[in-house]
Amino acid sequence: MASRLSIPFVLLLVSLLLLCSNLFVFTRSVTKQTGPPSMLRSQSQTPAADPAISARNAALEAEVLSLKSQLSVPPPSSQYKPATSLQQQCDTDLGMGLVEKLIAEPVVVCDGGGSRITCYPVKHPWEPKRHWHCVGEGVTVDFGKVKGGRSDEKPPRGAAQYHTFEPGSVSAACTKTGRWEEVQFMPHHAAQMASFRDGVEGGGEREATPTYMLARDEDYENAFHSSADFLNMHALYTGHSLSNGATSVILFDRNPDGPFYEMIQEAFSKNHPLKRAGDFGTRKVTFDKLVFHLESPAGIVFPKVAGQGKALECHDSLLYHSYRHRVLSAFDLWDVPPPRVPSLTLIVRRRTGEKNVGRILQDEKALESTMAQCTMCESKTIDLATMTYREQLAALRHSNVIVGVHGAGLMNIMFAAEEAVLIEIHPHYRMDRHFRNAARMSGKHYMPVRSLEQVTCQGSSDNVPVNAAEFREALDGAVRLARSFDDGLSECGLVCDMGILALDAAHDDMYAKLGLVKAAKPNTKFPCH
Repeated sequence: MASRLSIPFVLLLVSLLLLCSNLFVFTRSVTKQTGPPSMLRSQSQTPAADPAISARNAALEAEVLSLKSQLSVPPPSSQYKPATSLQQQCDTDLGMGLVEKLIAEPVVVCDGGGSRITCYPVKHPWEPKRHWHCVGEGVTVDFGKVKGGRSDEKPPRGAAQYHTFEPGSVSAACTKTGRWEEVQFMPHHAAQMASFRDGVEGGGEREATPTYMLARDEDYENAFHSSADFLNMHALYTGHSLSNGATSVILFDRNPDGPFYEMIQEAFSKNHPLKRAGDFGTRKVTFDKLVFHLESPAGIVFPKVAGQGKALECHDSLLYHSYRHRVLSAFDLWDVPPPRVPSLTLIVRRRTGEKNVGRILQDEKALESTMAQCTMCESKTIDLATMTYREQLAALRHSNVIVGVHGAGLMNIMFAAEEAVLIEIHPHYRMDRHFRNAARMSGKHYMPVRSLEQVTCQGSSDNVPVNAAEFREALDGAVRLARSFDDGLSECGLVCDMGILALDAAHDDMYAKLGLVKAAKPNTKFPCH
């Protein structure tokens, strides 16, 4: 290794060692003259330090520090993150680098009078336009001018789902700057800001708690579309240093509470009940800090088959992982060990009298039968629409093979056990890569099964056929992966030779639980001499 060091570097290192040695000897001589620290502390009067000695000490230390600064010292291992150019680009566009981009170019659009509105643009490489979110300081909302209350049923899709605003519903003492017209507000925020009045003193009550104003996606009840909202929300919480416990959230739309109300409360507004505009009555409230949502059109969950450049090659996003941590920690499900044996979960949809849902498995029982053949496995079928959000998370967190036909529920692969596998069944007419992306970005394995057989229709709903042989092959591969997540000694797939399982003593306590009998261990001795 010495031959690889340059002569200047070696000389510099020798100089540093000599200086350190000199400092050590010099310090020992001082100690002999004045006594060790313990003696000095025990004396009633400590002799004053010799100014010449102190000056020499300081000079030596400064010289050592100067030499150290010239040495090429590798960074701590926590900072050493080798990455290819693709990985670096993925982080910039879809990882924690995106958080930095979201707040990198602040534009002050209203300033003065003790209030300010700052807007931040971001442009995704696969889209032609920029998206904006804004943060107000000392901004007043007159809730008496915010029209349209919460609905018990989902309103007709579109404008009816959102509030309307009378002039002056939002105001501030600041004055618009020349950059106001530059901002292209998000769709629902634009309707609100069209009523903005500057140069208006606040009045009314003051709200010191940082507040997030969340205008949810039109499909607020859909796990996929809502994830666009929640990942954006998580990114802004991170970028603007908003904490779950110290931030309040207003659901700023007319939609019903929806299936993710509990998640928003627990993961984004833990110590402050969620509010609606109607909860404020006709009061005027001046917010010390009001964050306007980066709406779902700016989401990063929508990759398509084409037009996305290298985005579909990205995986293991720290932004996704930190979002997973936010949600699972909020429900005490983060530090959960993976299942002891492969845990197979089939996610299904079922038609009801109220909703003729799409993409129903044509033969659900056939898939359940194949899954039930898995040796030393656990399997279950769940309908997420019948479960609370907490129940959904718990079921998925304890699953490491998730099976389902293309649909929003598969977005929950993000919350499955570590290293879980998603088997997505594609009907012949769908080419989206939504859930492949979600699986890869959250560190999961992905196995697709495509059906080429035409679906049959029931109104606007369809029945999706599945090739039994191909599904069995995919499930076998998924189970082989799932068996390797611990010590990897169960080296088999769907139907496993009991002798192979007998080699894995870690599972001995599972036989009685699953109604199995342990076989004799096969001979594993090397036979050649």
